[in-house]
Amino acid sequence: MKKRVDSFAVILVMFCLPLLASAQIPNSGFEIWTGDTLAGWWVNNVAPLYSTISKSATAHGGSYAVRGDVASFSTQTVQPIIQTGVDARGFPYSQRPASFTGYYQFSPAASSGDRFGVNVVLYKGGVDGTPVGVAALALSTMVSSYTQFTAPFVYQTNDTPDTCVIQFQIVGPTAQQSAPTLGSYFLLDDIAFTGVSGVVGGITTTPTAFQLNQNYPNPFNPTTNVSFTVPSGGKATLAVFNLLGQKVSTLFDGPASPGRIYRAMFNASGLPSGIYFSRLAFAASGSSSRYMVLMRKMTLIK
Repeated sequence: MKKRVDSFAVILVMFCLPLLASAQIPNSGFEIWTGDTLAGWWVNNVAPLYSTISKSATAHGGSYAVRGDVASFSTQTVQPIIQTGVDARGFPYSQRPASFTGYYQFSPAASSGDRFGVNVVLYKGGVDGTPVGVAALALSTMVSSYTQFTAPFVYQTNDTPDTCVIQFQIVGPTAQQSAPTLGSYFLLDDIAFTGVSGVVGGITTTPTAFQLNQNYPNPFNPTTNVSFTVPSGGKATLAVFNLLGQKVSTLFDGPASPGRIYRAMFNASGLPSGIYFSRLAFAASGSSSRYMVLMRKMTLIK
């Protein structure tokens, strides 16, 4: 009899592990709403001007899912953004999962090339601290019925995190983060962490690409982190510009080498809310023809 009870206990623990992992994500099934306000999450609705995030009864599980639509405001399009924490600064989390999963539908506007973006960052020391691991996807294919996505974590340190920021959005088709197209939308439901990472001891691959990573957190207030890598030795300049094309800050200006991730913090405490752009320019040593530029859109909300 004792053996049978122990076996049942093991089965019960195995069954509960996925539930315990996902339970730490606030409102992970998107079931709790007050009107159109989603509990536990920040959204970029600006009533009564525009609404990008809403409750949907087309759910994968339960009664509701979250829907994100590209909206129109004046002469501009506004991307839907949803991020954990009512202040967009994440939630307490102290595990090292292997991956992040969820169920989604995505309908990009015809010929838009828009992408459904999934970004998860684990931090040690809060969102102003050190990034421990990242899971990210950019999905561009139309998906008309609920389909599971899986984003594996890449760990940069062997630290135990204390904070997690999860973000979903629709972005444009290019590396410069061009604006998405009116008519694109996503549905999202039942997100969770899965597995336990066995990767310890830092980065497992040597970064050699020319890459400007999306700032994290994004949206931010008032600080955010920006990182980049370069493909060869040369000079790199990382700066931040406003919508008028005026430079508001220089984060890095000097020699850079491959095999290293360069990180900088942007402090916008003296700037108004709005859209800003990080811009990375790189000139390879000994080659005037190898001049490359990347840009990313950042959203400051105070």
